[in-house]
Amino acid sequence: MNGFLPSYHDPVFSIILIVLIAIAVAMVAQAWSLYRRERLQKSLYSFLDKFDSASCSLEEEEVPFEEGMAKPLLLLAKAFEQSGNYSKAISICLYLIRHTKDDELLIYLGSVYLRAGFYQRAEEIFLEIIARHPRRSDVLTRLEYIYESLRDFDKAQEALEALAAQGVETGEMEEHLRFLQIRHDPQRLPAQKAEALEALLEEEPRLYRPVLSELFRLDTDRAWKHCSSERLPEILDLLWFLPPAQLRLDIIASEPALQALYYARGDLEEAPQQPTGIFAVDMLAAARRSGYVEGDLSFGYLCRECKQSFPVSFVRCPSCLALNTLKVEEHLVQQQPENRDTLL
Repeated sequence: MNGFLPSYHDPVFSIILIVLIAIAVAMVAQAWSLYRRERLQKSLYSFLDKFDSASCSLEEEEVPFEEGMAKPLLLLAKAFEQSGNYSKAISICLYLIRHTKDDELLIYLGSVYLRAGFYQRAEEIFLEIIARHPRRSDVLTRLEYIYESLRDFDKAQEALEALAAQGVETGEMEEHLRFLQIRHDPQRLPAQKAEALEALLEEEPRLYRPVLSELFRLDTDRAWKHCSSERLPEILDLLWFLPPAQLRLDIIASEPALQALYYARGDLEEAPQQPTGIFAVDMLAAARRSGYVEGDLSFGYLCRECKQSFPVSFVRCPSCLALNTLKVEEHLVQQQPENRDTLL
């Protein structure tokens, strides 16, 4: 027996001991991993119970789950989301999450709640994801958007700091957050807000459209000082829907493109000497010179990042959350009596 087992001083004994320790450590690590995964799964189910009772209409007894159902059901959920039927999309997501282990479905569920305007539920889901996966920058971006929408600017700043710590470029988002803080600051007078917005515009020219839109509400004269022919396409709809009382004819007279714009709208009698370079406006001006005065413009808004179109203006794309990617799309239409409502 003594000849079979290596002695204490034998190098083979040390090797066997190291191997046994390695096996023991691996087994403990595997057991801990399985235990942690089970706890996370139970935690997820407990978390989802908060949403199930009111939101999930798919039941296991009615629709038994099979592996091949996951992809078709996800496509169906996305189709419901695109059509605006968020309740059905949410119901399908909850059903899928209960039968799969894909965290991407949980993120998608949060995004559906976000698009539907249920910010608190979206926040709860995204915080649950961050607790499980702290380095998900896409989830942190959505959280920052939720907090700025709720005007909880302190938490929005914390989310930006977490993104910056991961190496994400946050300069544009920080400037946008500064804009929102100035805009919604109850302690500032309108003149103070206007002054602060002008200073912000000097630092961040990409905020031209949102700053101009806000300046037209706060101080019309300040806003007109920043209007120029070069940036007319960015604020075409804002200028088109300005009420006559807010027009500044001296500034309009000094800018040929502005002259053409307001001639096309019918505010000026003298035909412009130069076109604007914007097809719909120039066509409308040409029609007015020919005696046709029933033309008008309508506007749509395209996100240059995700290429989706929207009927209303935005600073941050409702779909992809990109900042300052709005493109104003103008269209010739027949004038309607109620078509002079301001966008400001």
